[in-house]
Amino acid sequence: MSKGFAVSDEVVFLRDNILETTGQRIWGLSFTLYPDGKFDIEYDYDKPEGYEETDETVSGDEASSSLGGLLK
Repeated sequence: MSKGFAVSDEVVFLRDNILETTGQRIWGLSFTLYPDGKFDIEYDYDKPEGYEETDETVSGDEASSSLGGLLK
């Protein structure tokens, strides 16, 4: 596995952990590693402009019927 994937996995873990422990969703993360080994992590809690969350869900039947035409 490349290091890029490991870093991405850790960022997703942090995102999920912060949501679970604080109830707040982070939308951005800045990680700075200094030459002396110290680091700084800054979180952005502001939702990106234009992003809309919906509570809409698609049932399995709806997904199957809409994808059914692709198999023909």
